[in-house]
Amino acid sequence: MKRVLLTTAPKEALVEPDGIGGNWYDRTDTYMAWTCAVDLEDRLSVTCPPTGLRFIKHNVPDVEILEYPTWAEYLSALESETWDMVGISFYTWSTPVAIEMAKVAREAGVPEIWAGNYGVLSPGIDPYFTKKVKGAGEAPIHQYVYGTPLPRVRHPAMLGESGFRGLKSPVGYLYSKRGCNIGCTFCSTPIFNPKEEAIFMEDTYAALDEYRDSDVAHVIIYDESFFLTNKLAEQVVDALAERELPWICLTRADLIRGRIPELTDRYMDGAIVGIESYRDKNMADVKKRDDVYNVRQTVRELIDNGRRALGTFMVGFAEDSIEDMQYDIEQLCEEELFACQLTLLTPFHGTRLYRQMEHLVDEPDLSKHDLYNLVWKHPKMNRTEARDLLAWAQRKVNDPERIARKLKQEMKEKVRKEFARRSGTTSLSPSGSAS
Repeated sequence: MKRVLLTTAPKEALVEPDGIGGNWYDRTDTYMAWTCAVDLEDRLSVTCPPTGLRFIKHNVPDVEILEYPTWAEYLSALESETWDMVGISFYTWSTPVAIEMAKVAREAGVPEIWAGNYGVLSPGIDPYFTKKVKGAGEAPIHQYVYGTPLPRVRHPAMLGESGFRGLKSPVGYLYSKRGCNIGCTFCSTPIFNPKEEAIFMEDTYAALDEYRDSDVAHVIIYDESFFLTNKLAEQVVDALAERELPWICLTRADLIRGRIPELTDRYMDGAIVGIESYRDKNMADVKKRDDVYNVRQTVRELIDNGRRALGTFMVGFAEDSIEDMQYDIEQLCEEELFACQLTLLTPFHGTRLYRQMEHLVDEPDLSKHDLYNLVWKHPKMNRTEARDLLAWAQRKVNDPERIARKLKQEMKEKVRKEFARRSGTTSLSPSGSAS
């Protein structure tokens, strides 16, 4: 059996001291990045474990993993024993530190140094790694460690924590399938993992049972586009509803439009929808499968049914002026989303968008390729203007007072439902049906 050490990038690289608005944020905290420009005490927070490494450990239990270690902890682990292989999981923005980690492993005499996660798409890394793993890593690592194929992929229970203004609660992470081959030009997933590998429902049930026992506030479904495979998604939703587990999913607007009342009755808490732009031409340019009007209708349907409407939105399309973008942000603010990830249009290496824009990319420092820095020659906006615009937009759209009102409303609704359940009375859900 081979001895394998797998690790993420170190904490020193995961905490960005100069985020949007000049504030620091933790890259492992999704909502903190979304609300970076807001005062620290008013930021949303939701921590997430390294899901790829958790899957590998669950399926290849004899590997050792380091989750967000310090640099000193990584060096100590390297020296603790003789490793046959060290695997480094990293993103484009953490490529420089991953290269340094690989160099140190090589100096320590490690014969095999593997690269994993989206960072494998970064240019110039081949001299530092003996193997690059695209897509899920548990099968090739199982083969390497045990010399036998992985019979099937099992889903681990993965817990994080959400928080706002001192209130915290556990959340669970779930995949019904991993990978995506839809082909939005800006997205790296169709290049990194286009296979769309489904998870066995037996393993989904086991993870959900653990989340129920942990009394999670909600389950976050991390599929790239939940409901795209309808039969599987419906089974997952049924399993969540049977366990009375509220859930939030990443999905396309057209896949849930017209279904929000029904899904509300099946414990849907909300959805993260790719809004991306309020200009149909921009949507068409990046091959989004919906139009602006219908996306906005879906957002309105979520809000009207008392669900959390979360979104992703890109600024910095080539034909948009700063004034155009400011106007679009004002419209986005009027949607009254629970929260929104605002990012700069970024042509990541290997994507179709990169092939179209390669001649414009002028930022050689890969640590800047993180969605929050302008890395190409925009005809109407420079780097400083882009960062200032994004900071203003984050503060405008992610209003902490609106978030506080929504959370207070949700807490009242949960108390009311619990009281109704205990007293044996029938209450009405936000969709108007009995629950």
